[in-house]
Amino acid sequence: MSKHYLAFIADLIDSRHIVDRAKVQERIKSELGAINRQFAGILVSNFTLTLGDEFQALLEPLEAVSRLIDEIDLRLDLPLRIGLGYGTLLTAVDPTQSIGADGEAYWRAREALNELKADDGQTRVKVSGFGEWQDPLLNSLLETTELIKRRWTTLQRDTVKAMLEADIYSDSFLQVEFAKTLGIRPSSLTKRLSAGNVKPYIRARRIFARTMEVWHVD
Repeated sequence: MSKHYLAFIADLIDSRHIVDRAKVQERIKSELGAINRQFAGILVSNFTLTLGDEFQALLEPLEAVSRLIDEIDLRLDLPLRIGLGYGTLLTAVDPTQSIGADGEAYWRAREALNELKADDGQTRVKVSGFGEWQDPLLNSLLETTELIKRRWTTLQRDTVKAMLEADIYSDSFLQVEFAKTLGIRPSSLTKRLSAGNVKPYIRARRIFARTMEVWHVD
């Protein structure tokens, strides 16, 4: 049986309207370099900037994928669509870059990305390739969590970003200690997390990625 992978293709929304696109692209390259180092354990082929304002990678479909998506979103702080495709490859894997890669995984990722573009709704992440009933289940988790994220205030986004910087990606952690690092009272942190539904968000995102990992056939 051929090995299955998870292809990741991201598209920068309305990139033509961005002031100083060249500077933004350089920032994306820099952040992707950091992501490549941080997530080397699940990256089969490194993140690579491809068609101007698109970038892609090849991943092992493991639980860490959910955190990777949030790291990219919160670090870049740019409007992105992300298509995830599960399947096999026709081309050889180049660990250093994903340019030129082709196969079912990338076709599925492109399909998911195109569906997001056509829908133009509030969901910014979609997966394809796990099966007729598996995909709707996974995408329902993504849709629910994306709705939560879209309602975050700047303060709530900054709080989640600080959690990631502190290596916290769980719905269970020492809030008193984390509040100290933010310089706020534990009660204030609790209010932020509750108002943004941060814990249910992270819980559901981890379940999404954990389910992919369980369904991974290799």
